[in-house]
Amino acid sequence: MDFKPLSFDLKAQYDKYFAACPVKYCEYSFFSLWGWRDAALIELAFDDENNLCWVKSQNLIYGPVGSWRDNNINWRKIFEDNFNNKFELYDVPEDAANLIQNALSNATLSEERDQWEYVYSVNDLIKLKGSKFSHKRNRVRTFESSYEFDYMPLTPNDFKDVLNFQECWREHRDETMTDSEAASLLVEDKAVRTAIEYWDKFPLLGGMIKIDDKIIAYTIAEVLDENNLDIRFEKAFGEYAGSYQAINNFFLRDQGAKFKWVNREEDMGELGLREAKLSYKPEFMLKKYIIKI
Repeated sequence: MDFKPLSFDLKAQYDKYFAACPVKYCEYSFFSLWGWRDAALIELAFDDENNLCWVKSQNLIYGPVGSWRDNNINWRKIFEDNFNNKFELYDVPEDAANLIQNALSNATLSEERDQWEYVYSVNDLIKLKGSKFSHKRNRVRTFESSYEFDYMPLTPNDFKDVLNFQECWREHRDETMTDSEAASLLVEDKAVRTAIEYWDKFPLLGGMIKIDDKIIAYTIAEVLDENNLDIRFEKAFGEYAGSYQAINNFFLRDQGAKFKWVNREEDMGELGLREAKLSYKPEFMLKKYIIKI
């Protein structure tokens, strides 16, 4: 495989492969690769014959990206020609993993639970009906009744204020976090700045809540396709009761209602994050696997 270092010039070519994916995993959108490029050292290899693209990061191979349900793909030949039948693949989408395992009898699959993506019904998270959403619903109502606020879509005119908020939010979190956690937030902060810098190059949407003309919560989301929205960043000052639940709900009400599904990404094995994501009652998970020969 001919791997090329990730560059923005490859976006149009890569986007065609991502659009062909039968299931849209947010990990594999071009923004996901580009936003975290400094930390991941990503390379791409395009296989035009099979309409697939492979992703390499830190000498580990991920993917595939593309029309991996195509019955004409000769998986055995791909791996014989490129891997000498000895390889490991990471974050392989569930359907692709099953197809590869069926084609290669000596392939073994193992779950990457920490990398599974949480997908929710947009309609459910807007309406918050029923007992399973009672806590979330009450938190949104608490916020609405406790503060005089304004919700509005995010525009380029707000980017300076978002960056100021981001800096304050990160500094506040740094006070109570380990060095590794703070370093991870710094990487995420660079991705937020990438979203703002390349706002008009990606299908991004955003919203914010202001109190006394200051941002106290914001979200930035990426449109994956006509049915799927991905929440890339969601931040709030926790001292405002219900602020996280409010920005989640207000944004989907205002800009997410036309989508069927909202992806809230992986929990990375963080127990608190897993508990929070499960509390929103995912409709299903986008599972990923490691494949080994």
